[in-house]
Amino acid sequence: MARTSKEERIYLEGMTFAARIAQERGLDALQKEIEFRGLNKSVLNVRREELIAVARGRSRAELMFVATAMAETMRNYLKLPPSVMKDYLYKFNEKIEEYRMNSELFKADQDKLTRDIGISTICAEFNEDGGNENGNN
Repeated sequence: MARTSKEERIYLEGMTFAARIAQERGLDALQKEIEFRGLNKSVLNVRREELIAVARGRSRAELMFVATAMAETMRNYLKLPPSVMKDYLYKFNEKIEEYRMNSELFKADQDKLTRDIGISTICAEFNEDGGNENGNN
């Protein structure tokens, strides 16, 4: 039996994994799995449930940064009252959950905001700058 390179072994493991998903859950499930693993840059030897748990934990931390920055901006820059900020944050959390369940809606809204206000460019510039003028992330 010929030895296979590491790359070939990984490739074959990926094909086996994909075949199993397609057989057990169908092609639509396989497509969703490919999209999920591609978005999360995940390896095959980690279960999807474990990946989701880790991603949710990281997401909660990032979401708190975003929500806190938005609330502070609304309070200090826009001078909005706490009741408006609270209502907004509830709606914001609802939209987050909606995007988690519907990646097509997220992509459509993101494309619309990129067209209307250049949100992708703004975020890319922020990331290229290292987070802020001080270089702190």
